[in-house]
Amino acid sequence: MAKMTAEEFQEKHARRLKAATADMEKGVRGVTVAPTLKAAQAMTKLRTNLLKAIDSGKMERRLKAVTLQEWQQKMIDKGIGRVASGIDGAKEKTIAFAAQLLPAIDKAKAQIERLPSVTLDDNINRMVTFVREMSKFEKK
Repeated sequence: MAKMTAEEFQEKHARRLKAATADMEKGVRGVTVAPTLKAAQAMTKLRTNLLKAIDSGKMERRLKAVTLQEWQQKMIDKGIGRVASGIDGAKEKTIAFAAQLLPAIDKAKAQIERLPSVTLDDNINRMVTFVREMSKFEKK
């Protein structure tokens, strides 16, 4: 059997993956327990493996393996092109989040509007108050 080159492997992998979207959808529809629930039930495993990756230096090595130029190129060639479909797909979640966030901002603004704003220290206090109020916000 002839050996496959790395380029041939990638081409075959991409071709077959693109052809498998119907099977992927069928698989997704067949899932009976939310993957996020399963992940939430595996926090001990996650913590253990995360600490192992940190302690062994693996995480640091892998993070350092991506250069600034590589990251920039991937963002330009791949990431930015996905923004439009991503934000469109997140429309309902964004609306739901904003419905919780905007009242919290209004509440924090109401707090700082009651504070003096004459001196630099007044304005620093207003800024700190706003940040402290916003730190209380938790998405439900």
